Amino acid sequence: MQPLDYYKPKDFPEAFQLLMQPEKAVYPLAGATDLIPAHRESLWKIDAVVDIKGLEGMRELRETPEGLLIGGAVRMNEVAGSALVRSHWDVLAQAACSVGAEQIRNRATIGGNMCTASPAADTPPALLVLDALVIIRGPEAERRIPVNEFFVHVRKTVLKKGELVVGVLIPKPAPGSAGSFVKLSRRRGMDLSVVSVAAAAFPHKGAYTWRIAMGSVAPTPIRVPAAEEILSAGVDDELVLKAARAAS
Repeated sequence: MQPLDYYKPKDFPEAFQLLMQPEKAVYPLAGATDLIPAHRESLWKIDAVVDIKGLEGMRELRETPEGLLIGGAVRMNEVAGSALVRSHWDVLAQAACSVGAEQIRNRATIGGNMCTASPAADTPPALLVLDALVIIRGPEAERRIPVNEFFVHVRKTVLKKGELVVGVLIPKPAPGSAGSFVKLSRRRGMDLSVVSVAAAAFPHKGAYTWRIAMGSVAPTPIRVPAAEEILSAGVDDELVLKAARAAS
């Protein structure tokens, strides 16, 4: 593996300065579960890494008046095992629990799972049905964008040079809401999905509204509005089959 420069900034301004170095391929470093293999196999040109794990707020996981706040460097096992996440946002905990093996989840971060922008990433479909906001901070300002606007194509997001995903903000669902995440893989464990599905139901005027999102079926994770509309009429066997066909 080729050597590279390592930086550990003390604050965000220093991190942005390092990330913006001209004529250098500089990457943020959090869990490094994608970065290290890509560098070892020379898939990415990397001259230097900037360790962002210790920056303010990057490791936070807490409830705020706006909803659940998860810092960009919070690890998958922390999300999967959090009683707070499981209390109202369990579909995300399920998705985080399906990422790789135990050892991978001890390193992989929610920000990295998003920024790699793999169509097979597990947490984006869950974030889609939870209507999450992505918190992005850069040299100029901080911005928040809906997660359905974050992914552009395979391995491509709306992030500009020097910007970081510092967290996600997820509104608190209404009481009685529920969700589930499942994925199909070639092997039973530690494998990328052939297809993944996150589904969530939210009480509304005596019935339910639905959000369904899928991974590994398009260049980005996608919502399935046709299936959502069908399930809003009910969830008997006939309607479930009809929704499945619409999703397919």
